Amino acid sequence: MAHQASAGQLAQVPLGFHPRPHYGRDQLQKYFERIRLPQQHCATPILDDPQLAGTKGHGLPLLAALHRYHLANIRFENLELHYSAHRKISLNMDDLFDKFAVRGGKYGRGGHCMENNGLFGTVLRSLGYEVRNCAGRVSRSWSPDAETRTQQCETYDNWNHVLNLVKVDGQWWVVDVGMGSMGPAVIYPLEDGFESIAVPPRRIRLQKRSIPETYAHNKDQAPKLWCYDQCLAPDKPGKDSWIPTYCFTETEFLPQDYEMMSWYTSTNPKSFFTYSILCTKLLLSEDESHIIGDVTLFNDGYRKTVAGQRDTPVQLKTEQERLDAMKEVFGLEFTEEEKNGISAEKRLA
Repeated sequence: MAHQASAGQLAQVPLGFHPRPHYGRDQLQKYFERIRLPQQHCATPILDDPQLAGTKGHGLPLLAALHRYHLANIRFENLELHYSAHRKISLNMDDLFDKFAVRGGKYGRGGHCMENNGLFGTVLRSLGYEVRNCAGRVSRSWSPDAETRTQQCETYDNWNHVLNLVKVDGQWWVVDVGMGSMGPAVIYPLEDGFESIAVPPRRIRLQKRSIPETYAHNKDQAPKLWCYDQCLAPDKPGKDSWIPTYCFTETEFLPQDYEMMSWYTSTNPKSFFTYSILCTKLLLSEDESHIIGDVTLFNDGYRKTVAGQRDTPVQLKTEQERLDAMKEVFGLEFTEEEKNGISAEKRLA
């Protein structure tokens, strides 16, 4: 089982390798079942020889498959903050396994970036991968608030995103399962200038550069961060520009860092997680080789996007319509206690 801290113990990385959060073989198979991982990957020789996780021949194909099937079968959502009586997020790895793999198998639940990437990082470590937990700042170009997008599009939020760096055959790879429809949807190397197609036709790139916000007297001497950008429609005039999405650092972040970050994003009234209801389902191609689009619910409606083409939004007028949509479209179910946990302010008519 993953490490379970006592109620009064402060968050930390357990000292020494073996006590660190770890999922056993039965738990890994339960997780594989949850993400509908094909049998060819479930029977990976890495389970018997974890050192193979660090090789291109075995480690890289499995890493890409785990990433793809996790994205397609575990939702990016913040429903714990709205459809519950407690409205609290646990980052404990035992709690996350129960939420995603045990209860998730019945109710289809997912979580936000710290939950998704926290669980995913522990799965990877349990298989033998070398994983570094990092943090990022999300660009305000993607803010749900139109005024913020217009007036502060060149700036970034505080440290409010989590991602994993994974080392395979001496090369670090960016592995992010916690950004919903804005995420890269592929694993990619940590290389300055890397550019690729992600969800066609959308392109992504990675640059190491300084961001506009700096106190440095000379911008050329400002600290540089890894900046992940997107071009939504490279072939369409007006939509062919690069949009900053988030920036991140290679500095290792610890559980106590994520505890503070999660507290802010889950409780601060300026965090859109606290005032918006969000759920994203990513869609696999017919041959399951890549992500082709998404269906995203935001407050009182949802919309499907495939190959950059957006369907007409479906409006949800009542609370029952929203619950029905979350079940029929997103595969999510709620207990009666969870349904009753929605506040009067957030409840639809």
